[in-house]
Amino acid sequence: MLLLAACQTPVPTPAAPPPPPAEPVCPEPPAPPPPPEADELRAVLAYATELRARGTAEPTPAVDVSAAPAALAMRRALLLGQGRSSAELAQAAAQLELVVNATDAQAEPLKALAALLAARLAEQRRLLDSVDRLSQQLRDSQRRNEQLNEKLEALKAIEQTLPVKAGTSR
Repeated sequence: MLLLAACQTPVPTPAAPPPPPAEPVCPEPPAPPPPPEADELRAVLAYATELRARGTAEPTPAVDVSAAPAALAMRRALLLGQGRSSAELAQAAAQLELVVNATDAQAEPLKALAALLAARLAEQRRLLDSVDRLSQQLRDSQRRNEQLNEKLEALKAIEQTLPVKAGTSR
């Protein structure tokens, strides 16, 4: 039987199926650029950092007028907020109100920051008013103290000129 098996043609083995075609590899699309609103917010925060780093002794940088109206108002508010007068702080608060009440889409990412800065400016104005009031009270107290010292010196001078009574000794 083995001999007969040798005469027989071998059964063809089925060919291995061809490998599936390789899917073309598409590179990942680049990440979308950040929305312009985020760029506006970053620019405003960078401007605030620059103002804070400069201090009050150095001249302040110019405000970029090419920015969106909300970003421009924020930069003006930051610049005015560096001042020490109540008038400048009031102007800064007015600029922040413009941003908070703005209806355009460019103002949306800045609204929360504007509200926070407006609260900080209101607190700063309250503290400035308190400092002014306390300074005035101090000046009034010092003036009153000087007047009382002058009266005391005048009374001492009068006492020195009074004749000494016979029964009292000094």
